[in-house]
Amino acid sequence: MAPPTSVDELYSVSDLHLGGPPGGQIFNQGTALAALIDTLQKRPKGRQVALVLNGDVCDFLAEEGAAYLSPDRAVAMLERIFRDSAFAPVWQALARYVRTPGRLLVLALGNHDVELALPNVQARLMQELCGDNAAARARIVTAMDGQGFSCQVGAARVFCTHGNEVDSWNIVDYAALQKVADAQAGGRPLPAWDPNAGTQLVIDVMNGIKRHFPFVDLLKPETRIVPPLVLALYPSALSSLKSFGSILYRKARGSVQSGYLSGPAPGPNPDQAESALRDLLAPKWRTQVPAPRTEAAWIEQMEQDFRAGRRPLDVIGEIGKEDTLGVGQYLWDRLTGRSPAEAMREALKDWLTGDKSYDITTLDDTAQRLDDKVDGAVDFVLAGHTHLMRALPRKSGRGMYYNSGTWIRLIRLTDEVLASAESFAPVWGALSAGTLAAIDAQPGLVLLRPTVVRITAESNGSVGDLVTVKVGPDGKVSLVTEPGSRYVRS
Repeated sequence: MAPPTSVDELYSVSDLHLGGPPGGQIFNQGTALAALIDTLQKRPKGRQVALVLNGDVCDFLAEEGAAYLSPDRAVAMLERIFRDSAFAPVWQALARYVRTPGRLLVLALGNHDVELALPNVQARLMQELCGDNAAARARIVTAMDGQGFSCQVGAARVFCTHGNEVDSWNIVDYAALQKVADAQAGGRPLPAWDPNAGTQLVIDVMNGIKRHFPFVDLLKPETRIVPPLVLALYPSALSSLKSFGSILYRKARGSVQSGYLSGPAPGPNPDQAESALRDLLAPKWRTQVPAPRTEAAWIEQMEQDFRAGRRPLDVIGEIGKEDTLGVGQYLWDRLTGRSPAEAMREALKDWLTGDKSYDITTLDDTAQRLDDKVDGAVDFVLAGHTHLMRALPRKSGRGMYYNSGTWIRLIRLTDEVLASAESFAPVWGALSAGTLAAIDAQPGLVLLRPTVVRITAESNGSVGDLVTVKVGPDGKVSLVTEPGSRYVRS
């Protein structure tokens, strides 16, 4: 009962991040996702339908006691995720789905659910979804070796991959992972696991911060505003942020040579790591005079400038020039008594000026790298990982690149929110409260965009689009095409 290599309809979702204790769960749309899965299950019987969960389905890094890799505890973590009331509707809907003829479920690996590649974890997952139903088990395909998932939808070639494969922060060492899986299957001692820089960042830095501010995963663009905003709300985090240096060194050291999309690794460069750290803590320093060599020395220099009566802008750029605002200006405002909220509002305005993270036509690094690496004859390249929807014509060939975004909450700090002290005050209050409940309660702060990439075989060809899922009061699901995302491969 081999799964089909050609289907009539394919739907791809990613970045569900099912995991985390109550109060720290960034996914809160279990009912809506279950309704979508049930809708796909009930598609006409004559249609072969594939549902691709394209990576980061679970989030083992968000669970209590998370480690770089948790082979001995992953089954217990998965059991907890199955039973959590926030996630249970999703698993129940998936079980109904795979028990339906003509339905294919594809499980792709991400960088937050690496444990799903381990044999004991997969066995428990299959038992939960299929029980003893062999036909249901035959309808599940696992794509957890770095090769992605390929199939035909009508005449169109489709390739699905999570996207971390082209992200040097988060690439998975599939060869090392296979050694762990082999040792586990054989009952042998497990080899040590060397985490990628992104996993080390989550475990060593961000999880400690998220205990105080669980919303940090929801901010976009994260590399530009998360570190300084965390420092503003939680100055004690500086000691954690300092460990970025060693982590960035790991990133600079290069990518793992494993998987379909792996590439050559750059050589180690400590200066590059140090520069990247300053990029996070002091935006635009590259266009100013050289910064001190360490972040501690940089802050000490700030204090010396303060005692000498010198403004940071006197040191790093032209006085009054708006685009030089950043961490330096923010620290000066704190030293001179300006309110933290107003100082941060002005800094955020600068950091987010011209930001197009939420524009589905913005070409980002993941889109560019996947387009470059995937065969130009592939009509549809589907990814996730960035949490941001994308619909872009391929440059390396015909067809489209789609990013399915995420089903977690996102926080979008709009121009309207940052326009004045009055408009920013309630947002600052919600951020300072340090709970997801406070974030959810603030009108207009949380952005929910449950999205799916849909590829269907029609009479005029294979049609792709990016759709937003809307669930009515009666539970009926409608799929609304994002403007500008439709493409027909005739």
